[in-house]
Order: sequence, then C-alpha cells, then structure tokens
Amino acid sequence: MRIAILWGGMSGYLNACIKELASREGIELFVSHQAPVPEAPYNDGQFAWIKNRLMWQSKAEFAPLRERLRSFDPEIMVFCGWHVSAYRRMARELAKRCWRVLVMDNCWKATAKQRLGVLISPWYVRPLADAVWLPGERQAVFARRLGFEQREILWGSLSCDQPAIERVHLSRLAEGRSVPRSFLFLGRFVAEKGVEKLVEAYQSYRERSKNPWPLVCCGAGPLSSRLEGRPGIRVEGFVQPGQLQGILASSGCLILPSTLEPWALAVHEATSAGLLILASENVGATVHLVQDHYNGYIFDSHDVKALAVLMSQVSNLSDGRLDAMSRGSHLLSKQFTPTRWADTLLEGFRTAALR
Repeated sequence: MRIAILWGGMSGYLNACIKELASREGIELFVSHQAPVPEAPYNDGQFAWIKNRLMWQSKAEFAPLRERLRSFDPEIMVFCGWHVSAYRRMARELAKRCWRVLVMDNCWKATAKQRLGVLISPWYVRPLADAVWLPGERQAVFARRLGFEQREILWGSLSCDQPAIERVHLSRLAEGRSVPRSFLFLGRFVAEKGVEKLVEAYQSYRERSKNPWPLVCCGAGPLSSRLEGRPGIRVEGFVQPGQLQGILASSGCLILPSTLEPWALAVHEATSAGLLILASENVGATVHLVQDHYNGYIFDSHDVKALAVLMSQVSNLSDGRLDAMSRGSHLLSKQFTPTRWADTLLEGFRTAALR
C-alpha cells in the first residue's frame, strides 16, 4: 500500500508513528515536510531512514511535489491542515484517486476567522478531504461544524513514542524509587506557553515553601531570558528525542500554563513517563490525559496564585500519594501509541473502502 504523508515540521513523535507504519507489511511511503526551524531544531538525521521524502523551507521548493506525488500514485494521502497551498492543490487534484485524510488540531474557539471558515467550508475545506484525523474531542467540535460526519472522523492523530518513554516509569517502579521531587516545563519559550506566568507563579511558590522543588525548563524561543538566572530555575534548552527520557526520569511533575494550546504532546510524553500534570484549562490534551486529583490538576491560565498553590500542594504530597498519581498518569497515557496511530489509519482506509 502506498501512503503519502504531507506534513509541516517533522518531530520525534511523528517519526515514531511513521516508523510503526513503515514496519507493516507492504507499506510504501512518501513524506513531504518542512526543514527544522529555530524554535524546534530537531536533528534531521533521525529522519534519514525515510528514503522517499521531500524536505522544503519555502514555497519555491514545492516545485517537485506534484510530479513526485503523481509518480508515487498514493492510495492514501495524509496532509496536515489546509494552510499549505501546495497540499491543498494536491488534495483537490487527487480527489477520487486516493483516500485523502486531513489532520487538524484546531479547537473550536468561535472566533470570527473560525466562523468564516465554517461558512466557506462546503467550498474551501470539505472538498479537500474524505476524512479528518484528530487528537481528541475538542478538535471534533470544530470538525463537525466544518461538515465532517461522525463516520468520517478518526481519532488519536497525535502520539509520542509511548512504549519507549514508558520505560522511565516502569524502570522507576522496578527499582523501587520514589517519584523525583522536581518540576518540569517542556515546550517553546513563547508567550502563548505562559512562560511569564510560570516564572511569577514559581517565584511565589518558592518564597512560601520550606523545601521548594526545582523547576527545569526545556525548550527554545525568544523568552528564554525570562527564565535564565532565576532562583531555583534551570534552563536546559531544546531537548532532542534521544535526551528526553533522561529529562523525564529526573522529573516528577510537568507544568504547562499555556494560554493557547490545541493539544500539547508534552502532556502525553510526561504521562507516559509517569509524571503528574499541572496544566491550564486551555491545554487540549487535558480532556483525555489529565483527571483532577487522579494524576494532576487543571487551573485557570490567568490565575498565578492558583498555580502557585497547586505547586505547593503537589510538593507537599507524600511519596505514596505521588506514586499513586504517577501510576494514574501512566495508565492514561496508554490511550495513545504509535501502534494505535498506524492501526487507525489502515483500518480507517479499509472501512472507507466498504462504504
């Protein structure tokens, strides 16, 4: 089976999912993707195993796409969003020639732009795809408004390398170690990730705590200077996939105070490793991966005091309670895996062929 994947920036998690897909018998792949960018400088060498791929940086480099895609003649075409004009053109051109799957992570916010999108969807969006592939329920609200019926919706479009990362949790249990008493921020250092609120809340927590946990911040972006040199905060920079397990193994709780976060794969990575989660209500993944008082807590992204209080609450938990919540995180993480990702796509194709 020939499958074309037309993506934006590649990542470690997508690499794991595509590898799982490629491992299936009879699968041939063509992958088009954007070159690494400064805020997510993934090592391109990890994608070198994909022999049939097109890497681009600008629209001018899309020239070979049409010829290569038509020569490949895919049976399935998976493409991310509708913002890349070259992908939209190919989706229209390949209508009725292959099964076209639109991947989107947009949550319904009822903005003017989204309302306009719903109005023009019958002519602009809906004709592009035969199915839509979503991370979770918040995205499904938008997809249904765009005109996708329930039978045309696939789930679980985003998964980290869960089997690899869960080794962090399983190793801790096997060795009888306690949950590490350290907070972790994992994401881009940009305003929408709530970086400034995180610093403010952590400083407040640190001032009121007798034995404050350290905060390790991993990422890259223009707000890195807001984190550097702060008491108790250690900035590690961008973490490549091969370094991630070590970072997670020394952390006990992920903090994500985002003001805009359609999903947040970092939540899946953290739960896979058995970390507790403190996440704002804006983080889309909380619907599926965070349950209050079970494996973490959800807070208002604008409420700095509430976040500081939750940091104190978590750091004051006993080892036994931390362990129980850690186990809860790991259980929730098993909803999404590269195996499920590949199964969903292939089974969706077979089901669509029966209609």
